[in-house]
Amino acid sequence: MNKNKATAIVLTLCLSIGLTAPSVQAKVDDGKIDLYQTFSNKADQMKTGVGSRIYKWSMHLPDDGIVFKSDRANIFNMATASYKSGVQLQVEKNKDELSLEELLYKMQNATSRDLYRVEQEKELLINIAKDSSGEEYIRIIKSNPFIDYLLVDEAAQQLGEYVENRIYIKNNYIYNLTITMKGDFYREHKEMFDKLTSSFKLSFDEKNAFIKELSDSVSTTREYKNTSYGWKMIMSPYWRVEGIPNARTQKFTPVYSDEELEQVEKKVKNDEKEFKVPEGVSVSLISSAGKDETASKWAAEEIQVLKDKYNSEVYEILRNETKTQANINVHHVVIRYKTVTKNQYIVHQLYVVGNGYKYLVTATMKEEQYNDAKKKNAFESMINSFSLDKEGISEYLGEIITAKSLINLNDSKEVKMKKYDFGTKLTRSFNISRNGYNFNDSYSGIDLYADPNYRGDISNNECLSALEPTSNIRVDMYSGLDTKEMSETIKNRLEIYLKDDEIHMGLANIKIQSGEYKGAKLYYIEKEYDLNAIKKFVKEDETKIYDLESLKNQYEYIIKTGKDIYTESITLPVSNMTSNNKAKVNSIWENTTISKINYSKASVQWKQHNLSEFDKEKNK
Repeated sequence: MNKNKATAIVLTLCLSIGLTAPSVQAKVDDGKIDLYQTFSNKADQMKTGVGSRIYKWSMHLPDDGIVFKSDRANIFNMATASYKSGVQLQVEKNKDELSLEELLYKMQNATSRDLYRVEQEKELLINIAKDSSGEEYIRIIKSNPFIDYLLVDEAAQQLGEYVENRIYIKNNYIYNLTITMKGDFYREHKEMFDKLTSSFKLSFDEKNAFIKELSDSVSTTREYKNTSYGWKMIMSPYWRVEGIPNARTQKFTPVYSDEELEQVEKKVKNDEKEFKVPEGVSVSLISSAGKDETASKWAAEEIQVLKDKYNSEVYEILRNETKTQANINVHHVVIRYKTVTKNQYIVHQLYVVGNGYKYLVTATMKEEQYNDAKKKNAFESMINSFSLDKEGISEYLGEIITAKSLINLNDSKEVKMKKYDFGTKLTRSFNISRNGYNFNDSYSGIDLYADPNYRGDISNNECLSALEPTSNIRVDMYSGLDTKEMSETIKNRLEIYLKDDEIHMGLANIKIQSGEYKGAKLYYIEKEYDLNAIKKFVKEDETKIYDLESLKNQYEYIIKTGKDIYTESITLPVSNMTSNNKAKVNSIWENTTISKINYSKASVQWKQHNLSEFDKEKNK
């Protein structure tokens, strides 16, 4: 909201000192400033109103109004010199389904918001009123506190701003409207202020030719050209470019949700943590193309990667075909992902080789969009319009290589601690990080076995992590000083499993083994999910949902030798549970050595345990 106010203040100042911003306004022959010669088209010069069909609002547009709006037109600012006023409107979803009274209560209890407390200092009236259309709103009258900071109170009353804030709730939206007018002008022209405020309506008359629809700048198809990487595409109506233009990976997203475009009210889901399908289209220049590389060959390699990475139960290949598009051979693959139960989504991938490069066009949509011909067409028409444009290649664009073209990712490499004699063998496809730092060298802040006596670089503990992007297998290795009895360590470790709902319900199985070898004590703890049991459970209970990429099988080895403890924890997401990936998990332990001993090959007599044996309450 404060960003919007700042924008309006800047626009007002531009008017008062005679500045003209050509990107938002233009002069006509009679000297009046008309926004729409540059904002839209000449037919809009006679518009006397402005609004949004999507968000169902409209209001009066003065002849000299200078407008700023967001792409979605849910943020609208206007400055007008003739009224010596500024207008700010912000529209947002009423996610919590609040009434006006509940919203006012929430605002007045937002004590953590410093800026709200600043505004409170100059609030002169707060009530719930009705406008000329009979719509109820929260009415707040105040003076501008920022002007008051610069002037003594008497001067502020004479030269400050009169501010009226109206907050409406309708159409499942919250409309936050603020209109400001210079104080001295307001005292002489209250009727002009009333004209602005009373013109605001919670409706949009599509038959009124004099109201400018703010979303019409995106309601038509437009051609987008990437003049750095040599391609072009036709953007569907109500879509926008994300990020900077001419990027190596260019993203396009819908401006409005389906519900907003269809003008329907759906039950708002309040769970912000719920999986959101990343809707949109992206175009990426992946790398330079090999001499004999084709789109079909490239697509076949990627499909094999998919099969190696994911459990066959969590995806379905709907289309896999070579076709001609814009005079070049491309390969089109469509996949249905079922990695989130009850929230399937569709991914189109168009593989293109040309201009000496490999391009990947990706479209991601919800299942319901894929099953709706009109919505599906908005995505597919963009994919089908993709073409290469040699004239659009930057003169500075050269060879782009990928690391995997230079190394054999299946080659083995030894990974070991620097202080302790503890290591394993992994393939070169794993990324490695050490001592609490994640894979892009930023501190992760996560250490399940944190040393309470840690003193900067001086520590008796050491940790190492590895992640394989192609399988999502993660390895966490830890070694350090631990004088506790092994039995106490294991009981503490298993406490979380004793409270685990998935284990109690049979959605996951727990396996516990112990053994000894030459004075070393070993424990193996395995938690492995049953995908069929999960699918059956969510089918029976409509309220339950699982993200199978976040739900992880865990395989943990704990070894105690003398005063030192060693742990190796390997996780594999349920969605990535394949025979190939499980073999990788097993091979990590089979190649692990501690003080040059490989316990997987030692004659350890493993003993099976039940989880209940480690219940501290039952075994007091």
